[in-house]
Amino acid sequence: MPQEEKIRMNPVRTELYQKLPLDTPFSIHIFPSFYCNFKCNYCLHSLGVDELRKKGFQKQFMDFETYKKCIDDAGKFPDQIKALIFAGHGEPLMHAGIADMVAYAKKTGKFERVEIVSNGSLLDPSLSDKLIAAGLDRLRISLQGVSAKEYYAVSGVRIDMEKFVENLRYFYEHKSGTEVYIKVIDVALKESGDEERFRECFGNIADTTAIEYAIPFVKEIDYSDIGQISERCKQGHRQTSGICSMPFYMMVVNPDGSVVPCCSTDYPMIFGNVKEKSLVDIWNSEIRNLCLVRQLGGVGKIPICKDCSVPAYGLQQGDYLDGHEKELLERYKL
Repeated sequence: MPQEEKIRMNPVRTELYQKLPLDTPFSIHIFPSFYCNFKCNYCLHSLGVDELRKKGFQKQFMDFETYKKCIDDAGKFPDQIKALIFAGHGEPLMHAGIADMVAYAKKTGKFERVEIVSNGSLLDPSLSDKLIAAGLDRLRISLQGVSAKEYYAVSGVRIDMEKFVENLRYFYEHKSGTEVYIKVIDVALKESGDEERFRECFGNIADTTAIEYAIPFVKEIDYSDIGQISERCKQGHRQTSGICSMPFYMMVVNPDGSVVPCCSTDYPMIFGNVKEKSLVDIWNSEIRNLCLVRQLGGVGKIPICKDCSVPAYGLQQGDYLDGHEKELLERYKL
């Protein structure tokens, strides 16, 4: 089905503020790997060792027992969770147990959708078969260009473009219920005709394709070296918010088990660790409630959040909480 038809069939979303507070998160984001095989020039992994150390970023994988604890805890929320998303500041497919992770989550029936966000470069037929058998609901592939030359310019890695496309084709032709979404960032489409080549090359091996804006996500990177990235974002986003709504509806679990408010490379606080507390207790904790109350006071008053690009570029229609602060403060009153 064409992408446009899918969009028309989606029901109108109830605005987020009407549903808050939530007794069950809409989504849980599992970051299984802080390793990545790419060093994209707009990404955290392009930073040097010293810069990563200053940020407190440690490359590691999530152990399977920690992951199982997350999934078992998720089953204790009162409602079904809309999405379990494997993503993060690393490449999920680098985790040796990623297919087993998908299978374990699917068997619980607790999630409406289990999704992986990946650069796709490690997706060979063997791994594709395992992910398909595990019951993966959605595979979101992020491209770094439409040629090997562009890939190298963006990611610093030389790939066999023909083999890469064939591996994606294998997954698409052998999948059953998995939705394949292939996107490319606008800054990677630099040559004349790149957009047309993107559609021609990937349009027939995906259920949906899209060109997305690259967001200035890492404050240590000078995005002016990459191109007119900020201007493109400003032209593409709907509005700027004084409140980040992410902590109100999602949970993020890092490889070490720490639970944080959002998917930013920096976060205002750590809510706890799944190795020590249940996800339900962390979701209903006083420290998380305090974080939400502070958000309602405006991101400009939170040192880390005020420099984050998400409130300016990354919120979805219906998720803006601006104008409802007083009402929501009453609901979240300590």
